[in-house]
Amino acid sequence: MNKKKIFVIIVLIISLFYYNSYALNNVQKNVSVGIILDIPSCTIGSSKDFFVLDASNKRFKLAKGTVIVLSSKNGVRLGKYNLTLPVRIESSDNKVFVNSNPYSGYLVLKKSANKINVINVLPIEDYIKGVLPKEVGVDWKMEALKTQAVVSRTYVVSNFGRHAAQGFDMCATVHCQVYGGLRTENRSTNQAVTETKRKVLSYKGQFAQTVFHANCGGNTEDPKHVWNLENAQPYLKSIKCGYCYNAPYSKWEQELDIDFINKKLTNNNINIGKIKNIKIKKETSSSTVKEVEISHSKGKLILNAYKFRLNVDPWKIKSHTFSSIKKYKDKICFKGSGWGHKVGLCQWGAKGMSENGKTYKEILEYFYPGTKVETVTYKK
Repeated sequence: MNKKKIFVIIVLIISLFYYNSYALNNVQKNVSVGIILDIPSCTIGSSKDFFVLDASNKRFKLAKGTVIVLSSKNGVRLGKYNLTLPVRIESSDNKVFVNSNPYSGYLVLKKSANKINVINVLPIEDYIKGVLPKEVGVDWKMEALKTQAVVSRTYVVSNFGRHAAQGFDMCATVHCQVYGGLRTENRSTNQAVTETKRKVLSYKGQFAQTVFHANCGGNTEDPKHVWNLENAQPYLKSIKCGYCYNAPYSKWEQELDIDFINKKLTNNNINIGKIKNIKIKKETSSSTVKEVEISHSKGKLILNAYKFRLNVDPWKIKSHTFSSIKKYKDKICFKGSGWGHKVGLCQWGAKGMSENGKTYKEILEYFYPGTKVETVTYKK
């Protein structure tokens, strides 16, 4: 190898080091969360004086209390004021209420067709405090709570702008992470956030994709079998988990009317006739069902099992790890194990590991092998 090529490689390595270091040490401090979407009205309030600023730079103070917000043709009506969107609302005590629910930080109202999106902007650390009690049990061991704190924090910083088209970073539902604001905060989960402050999971200097689910049913799964990702990160692979067998929905059974399944699939643009039967077609090496075969009046359809679950009802069909699928007259009975998509962290597995004395770093290394815990620096 000549000197010129060696020099180029050295420059690339140094550049990559500084880029990765920059990424970990240049994280935006606040996250914007769409907490209530596509609504015609709501109430905004504060226990202290609060301040309003609209797009035309009209700024004024409102006395403590509540005020009704109504969507209008040209913007929004806030109490007696007609305002141009977006509108920023903040309180002198850094706490605002939306429909009586308290949130840290401030609010931004944005247009959504002829309605309003209510967005909560707050520091990431405060956001995580409003996420953890919605994602895990507040009575879990501290090491399990700390595991989820790092996972949820990493998920945010690696997914900024996921809802950029709607004007915010994250939504407040299971699509991103469930977020409940100040009312959901708990002493134990707040402690877990504080004790892991600014801790994230990285892989080769980049933020890891810390996807997670409730219960893997014995094995986590490779993303290529779930989301057809052939080039998924190497730390997202099938892991045998022996810690979640006593968790809720480790084993489950669900009976559904064939007409219900037919309607759900048709409504989701899956073109089939009247369903005659459904059976397991193909499994992965970890015994997760990869494909189901649907026999119907127009023929047969092979469908990704995860996609099938999502299109029918992911709350009724807890996972795509089916032990059996059987037809009984006009019903289909599904038996399976686990809850969720099965990729990444198994939350109940983390709980079980913590009860066996494992630290949060050991749990993270187990479910995301090859990653490491690092500390980020937020922008000022």
